[in-house]
Amino acid sequence: MANLLLCTILVFFISHQLSLSEDSTVPSFAFSWVNNNDTFMAGSVATIIVKVIGNFDPAQLKHPFNPNISVNDRMGNSSYISGVSSNFGDNFGDWRISFIPIRTGLFNVLITDNHFNVFDSSLHFHVTPGFFIREI
Repeated sequence: MANLLLCTILVFFISHQLSLSEDSTVPSFAFSWVNNNDTFMAGSVATIIVKVIGNFDPAQLKHPFNPNISVNDRMGNSSYISGVSSNFGDNFGDWRISFIPIRTGLFNVLITDNHFNVFDSSLHFHVTPGFFIREI
């Protein structure tokens, strides 16, 4: 009898935990570079495509999707990138994040959004030297 009660409690606990972890109202997101191009010239525009995975109904959510963008642990505009902008309009198939790389080298961009449990989405990118225009 005690074993049956213990098994019942264990099954209830596991099923309750599974139902808490599978919140169907919160969509997932995938990130990739436009045309899978991860190499940019300094001063050009780098664009990340945001793909919505799952059901996404903004009317049912408390917060809009508004991710933080960090490059090499520096959030937003920094000495690495400038002109950070996003397009999260009504057309979910055309969501994008854009920025202008400033420095040359290999970098990591981290995209996070606490409300949507986006914590570890990162992409690497290379920046080559750009043209320097000097006015006379």
